[in-house]
Amino acid sequence: MLFISLLINALATYLAFKFKSLTKYGATTACIVGFLFMYLGGFASWILLIMLLVSSTVIEKGSLLMKLKSPNQISSPTSEHSGRSAYQVLANSLLALLCLIVYSNSTNSVYYYLLVVAIAGSTADTWASEIGVLSSKKPRSLLTGKQMPTGKSGGVTPLGLFASFWGSAFIVTLAVLFTDEVKINMWLPLLLLGGLCSLIDSLLGLTVQVVYLDLETNKETEALPDSATASQFKRIKGLPGFDNSVVNIVSDLLIILISWLYLTKF
Repeated sequence: MLFISLLINALATYLAFKFKSLTKYGATTACIVGFLFMYLGGFASWILLIMLLVSSTVIEKGSLLMKLKSPNQISSPTSEHSGRSAYQVLANSLLALLCLIVYSNSTNSVYYYLLVVAIAGSTADTWASEIGVLSSKKPRSLLTGKQMPTGKSGGVTPLGLFASFWGSAFIVTLAVLFTDEVKINMWLPLLLLGGLCSLIDSLLGLTVQVVYLDLETNKETEALPDSATASQFKRIKGLPGFDNSVVNIVSDLLIILISWLYLTKF
């Protein structure tokens, strides 16, 4: 059984690598995380994780093919053409894996709910980011309501919010259909918590996520290229090192805390 689990995950992540959804190290990391999900939570838990990857890949590739993104938008790390790195894979799955580990040792259903919320939140954020930039309407700041450049972190559009809702609903519905832990009465609360994670992510992106100015091109970027030199890029906003992946981790951590308080105190 262990060999079969490892083989399935190796095949799935190899295909993701071939489709350029994952880098070499991203695929290796995803294979390990996927194996742990299958080993600890069975097929039902694994399918939630794999659907995060599959749906994100489809959404990202579809968004790229639409070619509707503004050429003047701020560059974003959410759609890396070379695929998600090991760092990005862990940013979107590590906390969910930790919830699964705790659940497998306690069998308290609350921790499984937290796992579902974490995956739903990551899915909601990806769908919102990739579909939201295709909106014909300019995004607006979560704090001020003023219009922002398309693709810049912290901006929301009605289309992006709609996509976020369905991204969260997609994962939570799978959890209801495939797992014994998540009952139908938990569908709406978990869906809303997953959607809230996406809004927290946008708020952190607006307030503390780092933004650099490329002094050679005079364009802003949220992700430094591997060949970046210190003299070429100047930090103009946000906290040092607080990139998109850190934002994902912190937003997941916050929604897990909020969800835990809701599920145990109310």
